[in-house]
Amino acid sequence: MLIHVSILDLKYREVDFKIWLIYLPLVVFFIFYVHRIDLFLYSYSLGVSVFVLYMFYKLSLMGGADLMAILIIGLSNPSVYPLFFPTFSELGMEPLIVILYSSISVFLVSLYNLVKYFKYTKGMPFSKRIILALSAKRIKVKDFLNSSFLFPLTQVDDNGNVTLRSTFSIEEDDKEWKQKFRKLVEERRISEDSYIWVAWGVPVLPFMLIGYLLSLVLGFPFT
Repeated sequence: MLIHVSILDLKYREVDFKIWLIYLPLVVFFIFYVHRIDLFLYSYSLGVSVFVLYMFYKLSLMGGADLMAILIIGLSNPSVYPLFFPTFSELGMEPLIVILYSSISVFLVSLYNLVKYFKYTKGMPFSKRIILALSAKRIKVKDFLNSSFLFPLTQVDDNGNVTLRSTFSIEEDDKEWKQKFRKLVEERRISEDSYIWVAWGVPVLPFMLIGYLLSLVLGFPFT
């Protein structure tokens, strides 16, 4: 399931609800685990995982597909038996462990981004330098116009005034932004060779797949 929806997330940044209906019957496997897990620990793990992803969803920082994925994973595979530190994984902490390792994977990519782009943030407040370098990259306008799933943090109004925002909403359409910047280039309000800051529409499901695979090898290391 995770391989399939991760590919869809990479290609389209969305997963049709019908796809989730196909995989929904997997939750019946919960009956094979219910007598082996600690129901309190499992309920806490699934509840916290769903709550965190739901809050990101409500803030338009994450899509509904990510929430559906953790629900199906949590209900169909609440317990696994990793090679290392298996205790909490066996007792039903799998949903939270998947979220933990998914988050670490995203953070490592962001850390690489920080090292690569921090030098270009000179002159900004330190907190903004960190946020921007962690979550965005600096590219030329012409590269942005030929890209997919990039959202400009650099804003240019009709008078050519430039401002910089810190984040974007997943409800935004990257095609509309490209049309706007193409128009700005045609009107010579901005050059194709100008540098702008853009944020990547992160495909969360592939990171969730990585988190799940890691959880099969490495459980929760603190016991």
